[in-house]
Amino acid sequence: MRYVICTIVLCVLGWLPAAAQGAPELRGTVRDSTGRAIPRVEVSSGRAKTLSDSAGNFRLAPVPTGRISVRFERDGLLLGEVEANVTSDTVADVAVDVLLNRAEPRTFIGTVVDSAGRPLPNVTIEVISVSGEAHSDSLGRFGLRDLPPRRHIVRARRVGYTPTFLSIDLTDTTSTRARIVMRQFAGQNLGLVVVKATRYPVRMRAFLRRAERRSGWGMIMTDQEITARHPNQPTDLFRSIAGVRVNIDAGGSLMIIGRGGCVMSLFINGFPAPQLSGMALNDMVNTLDLAGLEVYNGIGGVPADLTMGPANPCGTIGVWTK
Repeated sequence: MRYVICTIVLCVLGWLPAAAQGAPELRGTVRDSTGRAIPRVEVSSGRAKTLSDSAGNFRLAPVPTGRISVRFERDGLLLGEVEANVTSDTVADVAVDVLLNRAEPRTFIGTVVDSAGRPLPNVTIEVISVSGEAHSDSLGRFGLRDLPPRRHIVRARRVGYTPTFLSIDLTDTTSTRARIVMRQFAGQNLGLVVVKATRYPVRMRAFLRRAERRSGWGMIMTDQEITARHPNQPTDLFRSIAGVRVNIDAGGSLMIIGRGGCVMSLFINGFPAPQLSGMALNDMVNTLDLAGLEVYNGIGGVPADLTMGPANPCGTIGVWTK
């Protein structure tokens, strides 16, 4: 069961005890975890009912004094229930986090932070498979809605940070929340840089073992071998590999084709990243980010971390970034 946090801010206004004043009323705003207002939420307490407007604001009156229970429903779904203490001579501000029992389906929400845990604004969050994107706000929050029910590859990118990839699974009844951690590029705008050692991410351990063994099943390039070829773009590395060719499709994207004449399966950092028109390898990875490459012609010898579903007879490509 997926969950979403919905913040409901209530302001209970105590009315003056003059004859012209009526019973207390309840005011507030309904927003989701990304700060978006939620309209058409039915707010009720006892017999008093109202609906939130397009800005998520509501005004519920009359409400009795004392501790009351307030329900929030939309389209027959209970979003949450909170308690508020209403008095006739005080003004109480109550901020409540309500845990929804169900999340808005086909939604991907979350936050982006740096390696120190600080929120990162202005990060572009791209759903590669559908060319959808969003941008994180000042608190690092983002939201993408109405996505197709399937597995998606997501890329987070911002100038000065290494692109980060992840995969998410959505159905017609579930959503996904993620906390994306981005690593800042090291050594930008430096003069002389002396490199004494290379530290690879943990996710590359299996690739590095294969690169050391060179078993013969696949063609492998390490970052040093990639740098020695001086590629202008990632697809340049495939032009000299036997049994592989680079074709341009009708949309202008460079697609990597295997011996069977079809598009090869592509994995980036162990996650499947289907080659699509307008979102092929050159669109997803920068040459400077490349840390390793492996190519398998056909179904033989493809490692488990580059396998998802039936094997592709045209071959499989594994791309690893720094």
